[in-house]
Amino acid sequence: MNAGTVKCSRKVLLSLVLCASVIQMTACQRSGEKSPGKVVNEPPISIQYPTTTTNNEAINNKKTAITETPITLTVFVDMPWFWVDSFTGPIPEELTKRTGVKLKIIRSTDENQLPSMLARGDLPDMIYSDRLADRLANKTTSYAWDSLINAYTPKFEISDEEKRLNASSDGHFYTIRNFYRSEADMDNPYAVADANTAALAIRDDIMKQLGNPPLNSLTDLEHILLRVKAEHPDMIPLLLDEISHWSAYFKERFGVDGMYLHDGKVQSQLRNPKLLDYYLFLNRLYREGLIQPENFTFNHEQYMEKRDSGEAFAFIRNVYDANAANSAYQAAGIHAHAKLITSPLSDSFQHVNDTVGLVGTYVTKKSRYPDVAIKLLQYLRSEEGQRLMAWGIEGVHWHMSKEGYPVFDPQYRKDKYESFDKWVQKYGVAAWTFGVHGNIANLAAYDKGQPEVMEALRIEKAHTVYDSLLARVNPPSDSAEAKIAAEVKKLISGEQTKVILADTEESSVAQYNLMVSKAEALGLSKVEDWMSKKYAAISKE
Repeated sequence: MNAGTVKCSRKVLLSLVLCASVIQMTACQRSGEKSPGKVVNEPPISIQYPTTTTNNEAINNKKTAITETPITLTVFVDMPWFWVDSFTGPIPEELTKRTGVKLKIIRSTDENQLPSMLARGDLPDMIYSDRLADRLANKTTSYAWDSLINAYTPKFEISDEEKRLNASSDGHFYTIRNFYRSEADMDNPYAVADANTAALAIRDDIMKQLGNPPLNSLTDLEHILLRVKAEHPDMIPLLLDEISHWSAYFKERFGVDGMYLHDGKVQSQLRNPKLLDYYLFLNRLYREGLIQPENFTFNHEQYMEKRDSGEAFAFIRNVYDANAANSAYQAAGIHAHAKLITSPLSDSFQHVNDTVGLVGTYVTKKSRYPDVAIKLLQYLRSEEGQRLMAWGIEGVHWHMSKEGYPVFDPQYRKDKYESFDKWVQKYGVAAWTFGVHGNIANLAAYDKGQPEVMEALRIEKAHTVYDSLLARVNPPSDSAEAKIAAEVKKLISGEQTKVILADTEESSVAQYNLMVSKAEALGLSKVEDWMSKKYAAISKE
């Protein structure tokens, strides 16, 4: 669990699993058409599949003619921070050439938009979301992937493990979450940790002014931040990002990442005694004036403005932020330089991989083209499709090294390091990763020309613990336990700021205890009991 709820992903952090029933094909007839039976979109089928055979072999193992007018699927992206709101760039264009499919993107404006859409029944063809699985994964809202696969893509292969991890209580699965990776996937020496790994960067030009004090622990960090506040009062000592990488960063260093296993029971992070230490550390940073209260309300643009202006001494987001900040400094003529910190800063540092993946892609019952949607997902989960979406166009943006990792075009790579966001926006890469596995994504991060980034990612990888059993104890998304877990997650999201921003340590402890009691009142123990029984059962398999 992530601070009291089921932890399904790293950073952004993310929801549960799925549910549904058999397909009612007549519900997806196009206006003015008679139901043609099993193959509702023939003719024309606009999906063009690769001639090479992969694990996700095309349904007919041959190319299909591309229609003159590509079919457009509307996709709701349930992430207000998402890099793009349009399907543009050379990589989306290449996807359309290969599949005949375009995507019309609706990016959410806030966290209330999707619940409102679900309440009205006003749904697009597909929904891309890392939350609300209990409302998305049901037979009223979505098609079960397995039913669509049986009807349209019988050669679409998905591993038994991923089916189990994403299965609902009715035996169906409504999505296969992207970026799932097992411990075996990381055996490749070039598969470093996720490029979205939470990371700390500091202004090393200011560090030189301070005499390069040691930075080997969280205590060292706190002392340095206090000096920055005293000697550079106009600076922000520590800037926190808008999507809670800062939370993941510090939790890992306090050893409270992932669920809490105690006496053979699976419990919420709220039961972990180290979690209070984590909150009290952040509370102390606040009371010392090292983090600003308004920081907790920042959106993406506000974070970027503070980072790129040179106002922040230290900032936490991902391993590329130091490079991005330096590019911004240079463009603005600011004499400053940021450096990625690769030291773990803690002997307790540990990252727990207990996820079923990150984000789910759901084909809704309002989809005009459910067959095209599942065929697109089949392509996106093929090796070719994954490489296109995560790496770019082979021969243009990358070529494969003899060692087996992609080598990227210098300008393409330079654009990525200067600004990951602008890189995504320019090329359309890394955004439409509906079917990308974690191992494919991680290979994209390997770059021997970036030793500091590689060191940070190697350290993260070396301190990662895998527990595949924990990944299987999430309650079914349509269960009462899953609904309680979602309520607890929402509760913590709102209450933890009160813990961090308390005026005294005593008040922080009181707010923490109140948060725990409220979670208990919501039924947290019921979720923990369910998960503990499930864990005990699968441990015997």
